[in-house]
Amino acid sequence: MTDSSFEEKMVIKLSRLNVLSFLVAIGIVGFFCTLLLIAYTPLNEYVPGKSSKEVQKRLIWLSLKSDSLKKVIDNNDVYLQNINNIISGKKIIALQEYDSLNITNENMKISFEKSIEDSLLRVAVEREDKSSIYIKKNIEKDHLLFFPPLTGVFSDEFNSATKHFGVDLVAKEKTRISSVLDGTVIVSHWTAETGYVIVVQHKNDYLSQYKHNSMLLKKVGDFVLAGEHIAIIGNSGELSSGPHLHFELWHKGIPVNPKDYISF
Repeated sequence: MTDSSFEEKMVIKLSRLNVLSFLVAIGIVGFFCTLLLIAYTPLNEYVPGKSSKEVQKRLIWLSLKSDSLKKVIDNNDVYLQNINNIISGKKIIALQEYDSLNITNENMKISFEKSIEDSLLRVAVEREDKSSIYIKKNIEKDHLLFFPPLTGVFSDEFNSATKHFGVDLVAKEKTRISSVLDGTVIVSHWTAETGYVIVVQHKNDYLSQYKHNSMLLKKVGDFVLAGEHIAIIGNSGELSSGPHLHFELWHKGIPVNPKDYISF
């Protein structure tokens, strides 16, 4: 009403139902407005349990990075443990065997046995690669693939009767000599008779010797892979009459003919 004439201009009749309906309407509108603000504005980052897209991407990246680092650490552990096993003559542990030892869940059973399909594939691949890799039939149980030390011409054959316990290979000067198997260098020195000599200990009691080199590329304790360069062909030593490699292969302390194990 007006102040001067007390004339009524607007009348509002209040009741419990009107007040309650008004409060409910305001609550519903406020609730939906709050939901819209949280869903479509950066305010959702402050809700407990919610995080921004950048934080989620960062967490995913860190998770993948930690998995990669764990694999690298496991590989290094297996590498160092295998070096100790080779030096001490113990069995080499495969990466799958190492992973299976670290599994703590007893209900998780993983089989690393070779399947029929895997065996057939190995046979097919080995037949295709017979020109480069040769596996001796009587040592198939070892599952070893020998790598030729170098490509050259034979100047002398293996002959146990004359105590020539290896083969002589002639090649071009500065030809690099490769390790025939994975192993650890146990000898790397010079002698008056055989010149620069390097000897590598392999698994399954195999030992390879490389004599009359001009230079040695590895030292004692180094772990080398099959096909990795370990020396350079030469003419060192009193028993050498020209640049060549005298290569010997021993198994369980007995010299064997390298031609029976390697396709030169």
